[in-house]
Amino acid sequence: MALHIVRLSVLVTAILFAAVGLAMGSALAAGTANLHIDVFPYVALAIATGAITLATVPAMIILEMIRPGGPTSMVVVEISWLATLSVLWLATGAETAQVLQDVDGDSDGFGFRTSQSGLCDSSSSFGLLEQDSLSSIINIGCSETKAIAAFGFLNWLLLMVYVFALLFLAIRASSRRQKGVWTSSVPDAPFFAPAEKDPVPHSYVPYPHVEQNTGTGGTVQAGTVHV
Repeated sequence: MALHIVRLSVLVTAILFAAVGLAMGSALAAGTANLHIDVFPYVALAIATGAITLATVPAMIILEMIRPGGPTSMVVVEISWLATLSVLWLATGAETAQVLQDVDGDSDGFGFRTSQSGLCDSSSSFGLLEQDSLSSIINIGCSETKAIAAFGFLNWLLLMVYVFALLFLAIRASSRRQKGVWTSSVPDAPFFAPAEKDPVPHSYVPYPHVEQNTGTGGTVQAGTVHV
C-alpha cells in the first residue's frame, strides 16, 4: 500500500510539473508568433515533452484504477516508459539552460546585445528600452524560459529517482527468486516478499534388506548367496 501511494504521488507530481512546462512553452510560442518569430527549439521541445507526459501518465493512473494489473501497469513497462520521459525532460532542461547561458553572456540570444550584464538578469539595464513594452516582453520571456528549465530538471530528477528505485526493487525481488516480478503491476509486485527457499532435494533411499529363500537351503542377502 505504501508503494502504491508513493507511485501515485510521483506520477501526479510529474503531471503537475509537465503542465507547468507545457503552459510556459505554449506562452512563449504564442509570444514569438505575435512577434513573427519562429518558435525556438527548446520551446518546441518543452511543448512536445509536456504534451507526451500529459497524454500518457494520466492514462497509466486511470488504467490501473479501471483494470488493475493491465499491461500499462507492468513493472517493466513503467520503468521503460518513465525512463524515456526522464530523458526527454533532461533534454528539455539542458537545452533551455543552454539558451539561458547564451543569453546571459555577451550574446544576442534574443536579437539584443548587452555588455554589462545578462539579458535575463534582473539587474540588467535596458537603457532606452527600460520604459518600452519590449522590455516587459523580454522579462516575461526570460521568466518563462527559466521556469521551463527549472521544471524540466525537476521532472527529470523526480522520474529518474523513481525509476532507479523501482529498478532496484525489481532486481532485488528477482534475486530472491520471486516469480513474475517484471510482469506484475507495481502495487501488486512482490518487492518485499521473503526470499523463496530452494526445494529440498530428494535424498537417496537405499534398497531395503531383502532375504529370499532359494529353495535349496540357502538365502540371498544383498546379492550374496548364503548356503
